[in-house]
Parts: sequence; C-alpha cells; structure tokens
Amino acid sequence: MRALVTDVIHESGIELLRSYSEVDILLDLDADKFQNIVNGYDILIGRSTPLTPRIEYPVLENCHRLKVIGIASVGLDQVDQNYVKDKGIKLVHLPGINSQSVAEHTFALLLSLRRHVFSAYEEMKKGNWNKNKYLSARDIFQNTIGIIGLGNIGSHTARIANNGFQMNVLCYDPYVSTKECRAKGATKVSLDTLLKQSDIVTIHAPLTDETYHMIGEEQLQIMKKGSTLINIGRGGIVNEEALYNALLNGPIQYGALDVQEEEPLYNSPLFTLPNFIATPHIGGLTQNYYLNAGNTIVKKCLLACGIEITKQNV
Repeated sequence: MRALVTDVIHESGIELLRSYSEVDILLDLDADKFQNIVNGYDILIGRSTPLTPRIEYPVLENCHRLKVIGIASVGLDQVDQNYVKDKGIKLVHLPGINSQSVAEHTFALLLSLRRHVFSAYEEMKKGNWNKNKYLSARDIFQNTIGIIGLGNIGSHTARIANNGFQMNVLCYDPYVSTKECRAKGATKVSLDTLLKQSDIVTIHAPLTDETYHMIGEEQLQIMKKGSTLINIGRGGIVNEEALYNALLNGPIQYGALDVQEEEPLYNSPLFTLPNFIATPHIGGLTQNYYLNAGNTIVKKCLLACGIEITKQNV
C-alpha cells in the first residue's frame, strides 16, 4: 500500500502507518501538484486537503486506486461527501476528537476580550502602567451565554459555563430537542431570543447552506447592547462586514473569530478595531489533540482498508 499525508500529524501516527504502508509526506501542495500525484496512493490523510468542490475541477476524477480519505479533524466541509461516495472511496474523520480543546479556546478568547489581556500587555511593552485604563473590564460570572449549535463542542462549552462560571445557558439548535438541551444544562430558545437576551453569543455550528451568513446585519443589530460575539464554529456563518459595522457602531462591544470566511485572513478591516481579536483557526490544536488525532485517523484509515489494529500488532 501507499499513503499520502498532506498535513502535519503526530509522528506516532506516521510510524504506525509506516508499519503497513509506504508513506509520503508532502505538505503545502497546490491543487495542480495534488491532482497530478493523488492517483498513486491507496490512502490520503489530511486536514484541509484541497478536495472537490473547493477547487475548479474534480481532483479525484481519475483516482481509481484511492481507497480511503482520512480527514484528521472534526468537520468535513472541505470535502464533497456525495462525490467521494460516488467514486467508491471511503471517508473517515474524527468527530468529537477535540471538543474539549475548542470549548476551552472559546473561553480563552472570551476572557482575553472581556479582561483586556492583549491590550494591557501591549501597553506594558510600551512602558505604560495605567491600571485605571482597564476599569471597564467585565466579569463573565453569572452572565447569560447563548450557544448556537449544541453538538459535542457546544455541549462542552455549556458544561464549562455552568460548572465554572455559574452562567445562565441558552441554546439555539433546531436538531436538538428541548429535553436534550435541558439535560446538557441549557434552555432551548429561538435564535432571535438567544441574540436579544445573551451577554455572550458563541457559535459552534457547521457551515451549511442553512447556516451561511446566519449572523448578519439584522441579527447583529438585535443583540444585547454591550454583548460579545465569538465564532469558533466555521467561517462564513458570520458576515464579517456586518460584524465590523456592529463592532464599530454598536450594539455589540466585543468580537472574536477563530474561523474566517476566507482563510488565511489578511488585511481585514476588523484588525483595525481595538475591541476585536482573532486566532488562525487554532481552537482545537493542542498537544493532546495532535497526539490523539494522529493515531486515531491512521487506525481508522487502516481499518477502512481491512487492517484492524490491536495492541498485539502495534
């Protein structure tokens, strides 16, 4: 067998893969090079591999050898799943693998904004020690947090909000019942109610036709005055131009993105705002995730090829 790895995964996963297959690690492939070589492999493993329909032509059209694609992340929005299925290629990924890590990053962004962590540090580097400048910092204890999307990550976020900060948790998720929401410590409400009543709104939904620009000018304008918006779900759910206007003119006070509609994000007008921060889609990238994801995606790919990994043969 031959395997192509197009994104960084943990060396322990690579070593396991090499026990059963020849392995080529080729990072930062452009679409042309990718299309020219992918047919020479049985296994393809990546996180943001350029698969259809994300480029103009179907790179898998002549891939008669490829048996399995492994996506070492939670989401599959970079893959045309129906197209892959029609080609007879198995598709595996890692739902829930980094849910705790992403939920933690939600609160890292939230606390950094509300407690002015970055701006205070920048002032200190300039030699300024003006504690009174940060009297506007705000607690999150017992605030109302609205969670859009109560899947694995949203559920972890609700648990941290409840247990760590005694927050009142609202949720909007049309695919989760009222009973399920209550069991996860959240109250199910409509999207408009969530936006109007929440001090903090955090997004943990997938990008679909239904959720694209789900949060636009109309939704931002009904949010609570002085509220905070965080998108750590998928880029494209928030209309970034509308977010810029809402941060500049109100009603929301703070905004943070870990995901952007166009990645990488360069020269955005959002970067000119003192009440906005962003990270480069790193919400789930921790050492624990890196190790677990590498081993797990390799095992899933091998299993899809008919090779079952046990403790005896590792």
